Amino acid sequence: MFANLINWLRKPSPTAVGWILAIGFLGGAIFFIVFHFTMNATNSMSICISCHEMEGVYQEYKESKHYNNRMGVRATCSDCHVPHGKTFGDWIDKFLAKLQIGSKDIFHHFMGTYPDKPAFEKSRYPLAQHVLENMKARDSKECRACHNYDAMQFDEQDKSAQKKHKKAMENSDKTCIDCHTGVAHKLPEEPEADASKK
Repeated sequence: MFANLINWLRKPSPTAVGWILAIGFLGGAIFFIVFHFTMNATNSMSICISCHEMEGVYQEYKESKHYNNRMGVRATCSDCHVPHGKTFGDWIDKFLAKLQIGSKDIFHHFMGTYPDKPAFEKSRYPLAQHVLENMKARDSKECRACHNYDAMQFDEQDKSAQKKHKKAMENSDKTCIDCHTGVAHKLPEEPEADASKK
């Protein structure tokens, strides 16, 4: 049987090649569709807040401008925590970020790292610093998916915001997250031990 398979692979009939290509194409298409819709489904708010660890940060988010505002635009968890974009490189960046964030959150949930709100709050400062560092490393790409200097009406901003935004446009050493931390969630206080080291 093995010898027959080897012979067939060396000299497959045109019909067999056609079937292999058709099955491969169909399998690839099904895999892509399932994978794509799974990626999008895991971006949903209901998935993000399904773990008890997220209850406190979800309540903070509901009190923020990202949840309720005069424009009626609502940013969800994935809008701020998952990279966006339309290129293949952006898609890979999104996949890797979701893999890293999701696997880490699921691991800590099932390991019981944060069994209650006080345990989560105790670890919240380093967790927040890690998120801020990632956002800064990506030049606040998640923020820029919705906020764009070209679309800003500077005359509608207060003078301080106008000055800072214009300066940030001209000088690329600043990114959104340098100034706009604590927008959707309260900034956790730095633990005293860490503060005394500085």
